[in-house]
Amino acid sequence: MLNVQNYLKAAPSLLRGVAVAAMIGPMAASALAASGGKVVFGELFTPASGWALETIDSYVLSRAGCLESLTYMDYDASIKPALAESWEQVSPTEWEFQLREGVSFHDGTALTPQVVSDALNRVLNVASPPRGFNPGVIESVEPAGERAVRVITKSPDVFVPNRVASTNTGILSPAAFANGGINPVGHCTGPFEIVREIPRQGLELKRNEDYWGGEVQLAEAEVRYIPDGKVRSVMVETGEIHIARQIPASALAQLERSGSLEVKTIEAPRTTTLYLNNRVAPLDNMKVRQAIQSAIDVTGIAEAVYEGSVNPAVGQFSPNTPWAPENASVIPQDLERARQLLAESGVPASELQFELLAYVERPVLADLAAVIQFQLQQLGMKVNIRVSEYGAIEPQLLSGDFDMVLLSRGYLTDVADPIGTLEADYGCDGGYNLAGFCDPQVDAQLEKAGAMVEPEARNAIYREIAARLQEEAVNVFLIHETISEAVSKNVENYQVHAYERTALHKDLKINSQ
Repeated sequence: MLNVQNYLKAAPSLLRGVAVAAMIGPMAASALAASGGKVVFGELFTPASGWALETIDSYVLSRAGCLESLTYMDYDASIKPALAESWEQVSPTEWEFQLREGVSFHDGTALTPQVVSDALNRVLNVASPPRGFNPGVIESVEPAGERAVRVITKSPDVFVPNRVASTNTGILSPAAFANGGINPVGHCTGPFEIVREIPRQGLELKRNEDYWGGEVQLAEAEVRYIPDGKVRSVMVETGEIHIARQIPASALAQLERSGSLEVKTIEAPRTTTLYLNNRVAPLDNMKVRQAIQSAIDVTGIAEAVYEGSVNPAVGQFSPNTPWAPENASVIPQDLERARQLLAESGVPASELQFELLAYVERPVLADLAAVIQFQLQQLGMKVNIRVSEYGAIEPQLLSGDFDMVLLSRGYLTDVADPIGTLEADYGCDGGYNLAGFCDPQVDAQLEKAGAMVEPEARNAIYREIAARLQEEAVNVFLIHETISEAVSKNVENYQVHAYERTALHKDLKINSQ
């Protein structure tokens, strides 16, 4: 096994004294504590799409405790009532959602079936609809009486309650869409109301005194956009922020030694993957993709790049899930086989030149890119690395104008079931089909699974598709992730959400002692 540690630069040590806690007077601090206190949350993503709900910006609003949907995906992936108090499938292609009574937006506008229908139809009609709620699946949304909304699907679909739990289907007040843009300030329904947006820096929030879900414990909250994981680690250690998302492996040991912090780590339904653009030569050649797959040492990557905090991938899905094929196993690095596959591909070495993209919000990806660059160079491939913010590269990815990209992708994120990711990433018309994979047989399998009530029948289909993706090296699955977050010990009731929907919620408290 290749020791990839030799090809990594030593991670820089955490700087001391660079973060300074905000200063407030004693009387102001006492008054704030008495009224519920304030929590500062370190967010890794900087909104880059003007709060377009079909983008990752919606997750930032959801974690901020502002944006809510008809249903909610809980910590265990179960679907719970939110703005809708109940729902039922009234026909094979129709679901009705009964709205809660007495819900108002922060601007005082009432939540009505027409408002909800307009909001959901708006997101259906954008240029790039959300992966889990799009016109390929959803026909329309319409009011259905005084308190109900009807969602009509193009074919039978048992996942509609899951689909409307997506942050992309969050409901904003009509006033949020005035003047041709999207402005969430004062226009959400959640436990926290945005009172000020500081572009590219963060959000200031206050409790919603009239929250439908009950009393909100905190008086105030703040979200700070901190893309660099090492900086987030420093800021939570020095107390400038109370919660830091996505702590890099290099900082875990030091933060775990802190007496003022608790590091919370969970296994995540998420796989870091090298996405390959199957549309363009030479990556349209399966032998070339398989050679890349064989050249990469995923076991060494898990041990060195991630310092043993993750497991090497056996495919799209973690082996302890019901969707991984029974014989799923790690593909070992085999340079001899990789060279043989390249010879069989017939592609000249001079054509093996690629640009590899990564994004700064997950700093480990830069190190990972350097390791992959080295490992592919052993086959004579030339790989140029470009690292930027995710928002800067997403248009390039969606247009198919790239060779390779490293992505952390949750396989239960879109729809709390693998069908969401499989439809989006591997359906012919998938909204996130970066690989450009298309097989009508797979589309037919997914349509069949979407109508199946029995989970095991669906799981058999997912396993078959997963085996094929791994065998054909449609993408190269690298590691199955964990999520580590650092939380100040004076913060109460915070829990890591594996599906990244929730951070600031009504029961979050801070102990000023």
